[in-house]
Amino acid sequence: MAKKLVIVGGDAAGMSAAAQARRAAPQLKVVVLEKSAFASYGACGIPYYIAGDIESHEDLLALNPEQIAARGIDVRCLHEVREIRPGARAVSGQTRDGQSFSESYDYLVLATGGAARRPAWSGLGLERVFTLRNLEDGIALRSFIEREKPRRAVIIGAGFIGLEMTEAFARRGIEVTLLNRSECILGDFDREFAAPVLETLRHCGVEVVLGADVQGIEGTAARATAVQSSSGLHAADLVLVATGLEPGTDLARAAGLALGSSGAIRVDERMRTDRPGLYAAGDCIEVKHVVSGEKVHAPLALTANRTGRIAGDNIAAAALGRNSEQRFRGTAGTAITKVFDYALAQTGLSPMAAKRAGFDAVVFEHRSRSRASYYPGSKPLWIRIAVERRTRRLLGAQMLGEEGVCGRIDALATALFARMSVDEVHHLDLAYAPPFGPVYDAIVHVCGKAALEL
Repeated sequence: MAKKLVIVGGDAAGMSAAAQARRAAPQLKVVVLEKSAFASYGACGIPYYIAGDIESHEDLLALNPEQIAARGIDVRCLHEVREIRPGARAVSGQTRDGQSFSESYDYLVLATGGAARRPAWSGLGLERVFTLRNLEDGIALRSFIEREKPRRAVIIGAGFIGLEMTEAFARRGIEVTLLNRSECILGDFDREFAAPVLETLRHCGVEVVLGADVQGIEGTAARATAVQSSSGLHAADLVLVATGLEPGTDLARAAGLALGSSGAIRVDERMRTDRPGLYAAGDCIEVKHVVSGEKVHAPLALTANRTGRIAGDNIAAAALGRNSEQRFRGTAGTAITKVFDYALAQTGLSPMAAKRAGFDAVVFEHRSRSRASYYPGSKPLWIRIAVERRTRRLLGAQMLGEEGVCGRIDALATALFARMSVDEVHHLDLAYAPPFGPVYDAIVHVCGKAALEL
């Protein structure tokens, strides 16, 4: 009899695991149980769908139901798993229309993702208060905007979602107030380094309030009307709570699976939990950081897809009685986002994170150009790196600019995986032509500065 793989969660990690398991072991029966109405979609595109850049939510679907079925994967949407019984190798739950179900398995993948963090504020249950975690959330928010035509929005949180949604709302003609508890945006982009972006936000009509401690959401007739914070009362027709992501560990915790120090599910490099036949992948797990060596919760799209694929590969090998060498090598936390005309990117440890991790970190900054200074269209480019004093090892980088950011941050991410020193990065042979950068590229220049001054 063919063995069965059950996957809880049908987004990036879950569908990557399903597709790879079927590809590597075609005889394996694969069942995906997804509690929402959608599986296999590009969650990172949701802010751009709300902004109107993407016309229909269907454009975000990586695979439609017919394509999924053609691959031999049994996806069951609107099926919420509520219990895992590892000893019996079974899961059970309820459909959205109230029908109970149970499913046995030989192998199980928990791809339960993450949940939007909801602080203990009053008013979170009011109408017109939104979080943005999945495609259903995105559809509900866009529908509300198109139906109700809100004039004023308050966004709480200046992480990736908060900043991307600030632009999305502003482009729809909504007045935006952006509140953030920290004095930094995107975690560790401080006021000084992020000044060009903060100025652009204000130029585009966004009220940015950093260091604002939110106390609650106020409303009348069950509808949100304002957000109360340490900076005052901010009127709102729409409130978006974008205060971060928590790993989805409720099922794992209830089943007695080991959780790591980050609060996410503990797995090894092959995505195995501490229970036989039970794997986990995606935003619900913790992974190794390639710079600090610590286990971290890193809810990033590539990490989710890659860990899901590795889980699928290893399960297929186990089902076929083979050994698999597929292992997750770690994350540098490389990420990039767009805020109006600017791209902001980071990889590895920020200066503050490096010091928190115990490194004797030295910070170097450089303002360069995206092209040769004499070439038309050249734009400013800001870069900041953290370097370990004794070993001269590159620890991380932050970068922002109107062009030329993505390729450069990827080069530095590669350097982090290779554990390169700033001396080695300084001597890299990088491509040069005036339309693409100065002869001494920004990353070569800042690392050369660090090599000279350390």
